Amino acid sequence: MKKLILLRHGQSTYNLAHRFTGWADAPLTTQGHAQAAQAGELLKEAGLFPQATYSSCLLRARQTAQAVLAGMPYKIPLQTDWRLNERHYGDLQDKTRQEAAHKYGLTAVLSWRQMFFCAPPPAADNAAAYQLVPPGVTPPNGESLQQAQQRALGFFTQVVFPAFARYDVQLVAAHEDLLRALAVYFKNLPPKAVEKLVVPPATPWVMELDKTYHATQDYFLGDPQEIAAFLKRRPE
Repeated sequence: MKKLILLRHGQSTYNLAHRFTGWADAPLTTQGHAQAAQAGELLKEAGLFPQATYSSCLLRARQTAQAVLAGMPYKIPLQTDWRLNERHYGDLQDKTRQEAAHKYGLTAVLSWRQMFFCAPPPAADNAAAYQLVPPGVTPPNGESLQQAQQRALGFFTQVVFPAFARYDVQLVAAHEDLLRALAVYFKNLPPKAVEKLVVPPATPWVMELDKTYHATQDYFLGDPQEIAAFLKRRPE
């Protein structure tokens, strides 16, 4: 059985401030580092030792993956790729939830946050995003969940899926909205289902995959009561 571990990063400074992060490169907080280290412990307790590990180019995901790898009994390299970055939140990036709602209205902000095909408006200045993509690549500027899913699946198709010919367990450290979008693919969900999906921070999400790389079952590692309480939330 091939297992893919999806891992949302731990708490970042932007999470703490309730800001839309997107491609803004916020680091983990002290709590976020502790959460990431605990994720590594949960994997060891479950006997899940990644043979290949990937993360987005963004610092919070890299720090999370590095904390997990630091606790493993062997060393493996961390491969990063911009296609695993969080969805680009366009003009919402750097704004608090209140600031975004004041500018655009709460209904619009919630639709961009929750719905699969809705994209936020582009940012007036997207220069920083060019530092996070290879030369010659035009970065996104305001993405729907569907658009973020498609670019991430390009990486999975080229790198992760072929690697299952050699590895049984692989780990991807990324971001909540991207993982919500990917769950629609892996779990064969209708797009509308994404509106109720949330992903706990630094909580290993194990996908047991069939030969078509879809999940036959999936589960989170950690305290069942805490996870159940978190999963009752709605994306805000």
